[in-house]
Amino acid sequence: MTSQSPIPNPQSLELTAVILTLNEAAHIQECIESLSWADRVVVFDSHSDDGTAQIAINAGADVMLSKFENYAQQRNAALDAIETDWVFFVDADERGTPLLAAEIRDVMANQPEAGWFVPRHNYIFGKLTLGAGWYPDYQLRLLQHGKVRYERPVHEVANVAGEIGYLRNPLIHYNYRDAEHFHAKQRAYSSYDA
Repeated sequence: MTSQSPIPNPQSLELTAVILTLNEAAHIQECIESLSWADRVVVFDSHSDDGTAQIAINAGADVMLSKFENYAQQRNAALDAIETDWVFFVDADERGTPLLAAEIRDVMANQPEAGWFVPRHNYIFGKLTLGAGWYPDYQLRLLQHGKVRYERPVHEVANVAGEIGYLRNPLIHYNYRDAEHFHAKQRAYSSYDA
């Protein structure tokens, strides 16, 4: 007689939303509020000095501190610290929506894929930008715990052990406020690549 592992009850599958941060005081509260449907929200902070961690705690999130080396290292450290069945990575300048929340809960319970790409509605200089390659702008963000590791320091690549699917409902991404914000982000990314 062989024993089989029990099949998890889809209703008991738990999800942690993880937000990687460094000095995101301006964004963090709204981001956390948009993820209130998750079982747990963890702000994985790189020792911010602008009050991000305290704002996150006040908004109901758990905060974990981790020295930033690169994006792949930071995502892997977050994955190692989380124990729920699923992890949903969100940037502080992104927002979840009720439609996205419902779709995520549905695929967690009913689909076999180990990872899911999420489309994004990118707001650039305050305007929704759907053309010029800005939509659907798929990002691999919903991951079954224990089935992924990240590589590459910037614009990290996820290696997923299993099939990957595509969600329909987007994250809202408040990408660039103005031209100066755009240039500052590009300078930051360039320094990581150097």
